[in-house]
Amino acid sequence: MLSCPNGHSFDANKRGYLTTLNSSKGIVGDPRELLEARAAFLAAGHYQPIADAVVAALPQTPVSVVDAGTGTGYYLARVLRQSAGSDALALDASSAAVVRAIAATGAAGLVADTWQPLAIRDDRADVLLCVFAPRNSSEFSRILRSDGLLVVVTPGPNHLRELREAGLVIGMQEDKRERLEQSLGAMFELTSLTELSYQIELDTESAHNLTTMGPSGHHAATGVWAGGLITVEVDVTAWRRRS
Repeated sequence: MLSCPNGHSFDANKRGYLTTLNSSKGIVGDPRELLEARAAFLAAGHYQPIADAVVAALPQTPVSVVDAGTGTGYYLARVLRQSAGSDALALDASSAAVVRAIAATGAAGLVADTWQPLAIRDDRADVLLCVFAPRNSSEFSRILRSDGLLVVVTPGPNHLRELREAGLVIGMQEDKRERLEQSLGAMFELTSLTELSYQIELDTESAHNLTTMGPSGHHAATGVWAGGLITVEVDVTAWRRRS
């Protein structure tokens, strides 16, 4: 059992993770089927350039890492491979995701709602990853050390454009970069921006895994994909805490 000075206590289960998620509030993470599609898609290397850009944004020395919205642990595994000797915490609202991430990385695991106060001590992390995941700027600022680094991956305006036009993925908010600045700018200062844009060729099965592995997997598709090129466009940004 783990406890805090405020009298809260939580049990770590036999599968190697701690859960603080209040299931009565209806918060549910990604189900196993969605995670299986994500694992298959990522294993094919389609998002390897994104993982490379994330790793390139980080210090090469051992670090303490928190991966908020870890999913299958794909990006965290690559960070830990690059920075030998680092320790990590894999955080997600999905217990199935955290189990996968623990198996892939050897990290400790936490099942929690990112929008709520997190059971992570102040100044815990040198690095906080947030790859295609929700951002809680106040909690991220609290968790990061004063010289810590927040690395965020967000989709660009043309990301998966062809699938969107085919009715296979849900719409995307406009002005994503501006919204990112608004959500983080009060507590963090942008230190680097890497813009990635490339195309991948996907057959029907790979496209199905891609459309199933994210938010679109919770919605019924209205089109079909016969194969072809798809645009991947993302921003990889690094942020420092404001003093």
